[in-house]
Amino acid sequence: MSDTLEALAPATDSPRRRWGRRLVAVVATLLALALLVSVTVLVKAFIFKPANGPAAFRDAPASDSLMVVAGASTVQGTISADWVSGLYEPGTDVVNAGINGHTTADLLERLDRDVVELDPERVITLVGTNDIRNDVDPAQSQENISKILDKLTTQTSADVAVMSLQPLGEQPDSDENTRVRAYNAMLKSEAEERGVDYLPLFESLEPLLDGDAPDFSFPIIRTAFDKFLFGRTFNEMSAGHGLQITADNVHLNERGAAVAGRLAAGWMEQTR
Repeated sequence: MSDTLEALAPATDSPRRRWGRRLVAVVATLLALALLVSVTVLVKAFIFKPANGPAAFRDAPASDSLMVVAGASTVQGTISADWVSGLYEPGTDVVNAGINGHTTADLLERLDRDVVELDPERVITLVGTNDIRNDVDPAQSQENISKILDKLTTQTSADVAVMSLQPLGEQPDSDENTRVRAYNAMLKSEAEERGVDYLPLFESLEPLLDGDAPDFSFPIIRTAFDKFLFGRTFNEMSAGHGLQITADNVHLNERGAAVAGRLAAGWMEQTR
């Protein structure tokens, strides 16, 4: 009987088993921490919105002067260097209506609530990179831009400017930049047709390319981790990729963003 009871009793906890359980606990903890860090980085990069987004101004008292900059990630400035915040000056509120990943169709859909209803004095648009990256039919992009500019010029009293897209990759003669040039030519034509100003970002950045850039790639997740985990500047990211004006072939680094900021600030001065 005693032999039977001994056989049914739990086995003595051996050192190997204790270490095994500890190892499992450590690995589980590390995985949980890695998941938490990853989620935090991705939320900061792709979910957080600028504090000066449209929602902050919808119920606010009317500003003496309000300017809206509308577009996608190059405007939002979380995974691209922020040039929009630098446009603020006393007496002028600047609304950042950029949303990561947005296309011309997305901007058109939210144009009323994010731009028109704010009754801006000035508007700058910079949108279309995601149309090209998502292979949107150029005719559809043009139709969207046409509707955007028609709304801005007929439903607001704002001075309006369209900024040309930045290069996609840093090889000037690449297929990507051939498409960007065609898109920018469309933008310029649509702007001229309505008496809207055209701000030549692509044309100002192209001379800064050194002609020896790597082939196009888009390490967007690495960009997010480099910024929000490792605290690297966008210029530092560029150096790691052999780039001059973009951090990851798409998003502007501080050098490229400074050019966008100068173009916008110069236009603001002209439209006072």
